[in-house]
Formats: sequence, structure tokens, C-alpha cells
Amino acid sequence: MTIESARDVRQTRSDEAAWLSAGALLIAAGLATNISVSRQWSLCSIGGWSSQTCLTLKQTMNMLPIQADTLALRAPGAAGLAALGLTLATLAWIVFLILSPLSRGIKIFGAVVAVPLVIMSIGAWLGVWSVESWVAHGGTWIIIALIAEFVAIGFLVYATMSRQPVNRVTTQRLIVLLFGVTAFGTMHQSAEFILFGLPHQSATGVPRYLGFGTGLTLFLTGVAVIWMTLWARKKPPHAHDASILG
Repeated sequence: MTIESARDVRQTRSDEAAWLSAGALLIAAGLATNISVSRQWSLCSIGGWSSQTCLTLKQTMNMLPIQADTLALRAPGAAGLAALGLTLATLAWIVFLILSPLSRGIKIFGAVVAVPLVIMSIGAWLGVWSVESWVAHGGTWIIIALIAEFVAIGFLVYATMSRQPVNRVTTQRLIVLLFGVTAFGTMHQSAEFILFGLPHQSATGVPRYLGFGTGLTLFLTGVAVIWMTLWARKKPPHAHDASILG
């Protein structure tokens, strides 16, 4: 029979709280994003996909996050919900870092990952309040979103190869968590653009319902993080799962 010390118990509880909180925030981000996308694309449902309003919308939809580049074509609340989704995804990573008992060095690198995410979130709200400013810096947001993904990949490499590496189970959950946190990243968005565009290759502008993939990614990764955390409770630790935390 193994008796855990009070410190180990606190670390375990803090670790679970970190994962569960991050997962819940990703789920909320996914719901906010999908509601936003539903409202925005409802303009095409009302007027029809061949209407001038819909055709113009497809030409002016921005991918980071999904919102129209012209105020006249923005559905009520859609842009704000899109920015909220990105902000919640960013908060999921920040809350995880604060609550997680990962080593100091790994947390510092994790804070670097949060920087482009925070900048993207600020940019998203800037797009809600000032469409002109958002459009003028469109290329900048795309570059920052790409940086966020590459820094996240670098974080995973560092976390698994540093002097204080995370264990296999934690690495698996980190991959899922970061895949959701960076759902608004350029590579994610490009993959969704290609996937949604395959059925309508002759169409112009962005594919129909672009953005639902982002919301679904956020939601599913949130569910997966929570499920993996709860499942880990039932599995006894193995020797090769040893980790240096704290």
C-alpha cells in the first residue's frame, strides 16, 4: 500500500484542476465560436447562397477569427462571440499554466506560448471595435497566428527533452490541449479552408460554413482533455511514466 505525502496530494489535485479547467474553457470557446459562425452564415441562409449579400460575405470573411471585414455584413454579436472564443482558448492555456505543477522552466516556456495568443485575442477585440484597424493589419494577425503554432510545437519539444521532462501521459494531454488552444492558428485555418473547399472547388471566396471546423476543434479537444484527465484517475502509474514536476 502506497501512502502519498501531503505535497503529492496537493500536486495531484492542482494538476487535475489545471487540466479540467483548461478543458472546460476550450469547450466554452468552441460553443462561443460555433454560435458566432452560425449567426454570421445565417445571412446566406436568409438570402440564399447565390444572393449578392452572401457572395459579398464570402469575399470579405476574415479567418482569424471568423468575422466579416465590413460592418454592414456583420451579423449582430457574431464578431464579439468570435473574439470571445479566441479569448477563452487563450485563457485555457493561461489557467493551465497557473494551476499546473509543471517545473518552472517549462512554465516559463509556456508563458512564451501565451504571448502571441494574447496578442491575437487583443487583435480580435480590436476587430470588433474597429473594423478598419482589423483589416489594415490583417497580414500581421496571420503571421502572429502562425508564430503561435510554431512556438507551441517548440514548447512540446522542450517539455519532452528538457532536464525536467513531462511524462508520457502528460505529453499526450499537452498535445491535445495545445492543438485546441491554437485552433485559430494559420495552419489550422488553412487546413479547414482546404477541407471545406473540396466539395465546392469552383466556388469563389471562402468555403461555406468556414469556422465550424474551428469551433468543433475547440469543443472536441476540450472534451478530450477532460476525458483523458478523468481516465488517468483509473489507471495506476507505471514506472516509465515517472515525471519531474514542481
